[in-house]
Amino acid sequence: MNNVLESIHIDIPDFLEDIRFDYQHSGNFSSNSNAFSKIHLIGDWVMACCPNHSESRASFGISREAPYHCNCFYCGYLGTIDKIVELALGLEEGQGIHYLLAGYAIEEKRSVVDIANIIANGREKFEVPCMQESAIEKFDNQDTSNWIYQSALSYLYGRGITQHAMNVYSIKVDVQNACIVFPQRTRLGELRFLQKRKIGNNFSGAKFINEGSPIKKDILFGLNFINQFRATDSKITRVRLVESPLDVISNYRVGIAAVGLNGKILFNTQIRELALAGVRTVDLMLDNDQAGREASVIAHKKLKNAGFIVNTVITDNAYGLKDSNDFLMAGWLDKLQTKNTSILGKLLYT
Repeated sequence: MNNVLESIHIDIPDFLEDIRFDYQHSGNFSSNSNAFSKIHLIGDWVMACCPNHSESRASFGISREAPYHCNCFYCGYLGTIDKIVELALGLEEGQGIHYLLAGYAIEEKRSVVDIANIIANGREKFEVPCMQESAIEKFDNQDTSNWIYQSALSYLYGRGITQHAMNVYSIKVDVQNACIVFPQRTRLGELRFLQKRKIGNNFSGAKFINEGSPIKKDILFGLNFINQFRATDSKITRVRLVESPLDVISNYRVGIAAVGLNGKILFNTQIRELALAGVRTVDLMLDNDQAGREASVIAHKKLKNAGFIVNTVITDNAYGLKDSNDFLMAGWLDKLQTKNTSILGKLLYT
């Protein structure tokens, strides 16, 4: 498969963030919770904790150049990136390359890969799988008097989210798994996966559980809502870029159009989807913490290079308020100022 890996451009730090996210929901996470964490660069290698053994200091490296060799300098493991995907996520042989093609073939650096000849099942073209609407509609047939259902509503109402806002974004409650369900859709409204958040703040294990396709690099929560107006007189060309679905819905509550990254990393495919939805101006409002500020610097550069007008929502003077939902609860979300600057780093760190 090395010839296939040679044809795909993979940003290894981004890949490690992706695989870490998916790994947290795999059966292997409980026995080795540090795997793929503590990411840092050493020369041509990106280091992280090894998925083959428990450790607290990163000894596992992936080469930044194709075919992306992997080497653990502690246990001696040698392999390629597709095999690591299979090992970490418990996939069958050959499925690792499918995972990589699905997530990264859009950003090829050489000639176009003939995916039809690579995918073993012989399909004429590779299509990113989506879910049937029945996957979300099934949650409409639950007992709304159930205490878990009521607890979920109480939590959302307590965060300033109204029933109307829930209806707009089709937010549901999964009573069986005690989760709030955020449908993650493509720009055109196809249901890609369900992001399930454990109810409240007192729970064990991972906060989020995903159901459906793990391919998410082109997904921005709420973008399908924006895209509906593209060909109308109400076309939306300016949005706030935030991190979570709850942040998106919080902005909607005060009349501000927003889309969510579902994390801190802005991918090139997400930028493409913003442009296709008719967005021209982006107001950055990632979390008001060190990680959010660092992610904003990177997102700002990518958006400017792609031709967007980029502003920054000023939140650094708000002590103790981290995200859009915090600002909604404080009554400040629609009162924040924005600043256009080409020197974002100076703005964020002074």
